[in-house]
Amino acid sequence: MQYKASSQDWSGIDIITHFKFCATMQLRTPYCILDRHNETYWDRTSPPPIFFREAWQGIWVPQTNLSDRMASKSMMASEIGPIPAHGGDFLRFLLEIRHLAENTSGPERRVTAIEQECRRDIWADFVAKLGGPSMVGSRFYDRVKKK
Repeated sequence: MQYKASSQDWSGIDIITHFKFCATMQLRTPYCILDRHNETYWDRTSPPPIFFREAWQGIWVPQTNLSDRMASKSMMASEIGPIPAHGGDFLRFLLEIRHLAENTSGPERRVTAIEQECRRDIWADFVAKLGGPSMVGSRFYDRVKKK
């Protein structure tokens, strides 16, 4: 996949200082993509790397000198509604669930492990918005894609 911008030469654009990767905050997003959320890219000689397979998995967002000043109040879309742009606790939840989904063999064991993790009090609000532990677990019964 090629980086889509009107010009890949951004060295003459003074307002853009760097790019920040924004992963799609959904249960279906692979761990390796979620783990790179908020990664920055500063090399002005080439476009940011493309490490995701499908466009829905994430995007490189241009940043300016003012971006960091607004970061603490910035929000982004997620599967459960608006969350802090840095991902916050929902990103931690997704990483935990995706780790279990991608590293537990056998559909029954995988679903059981995910449902058990979903029953932890720390995730209660997220799991409720996703339909409960059984609903979250059932989404991982079939084969899980790692990329």
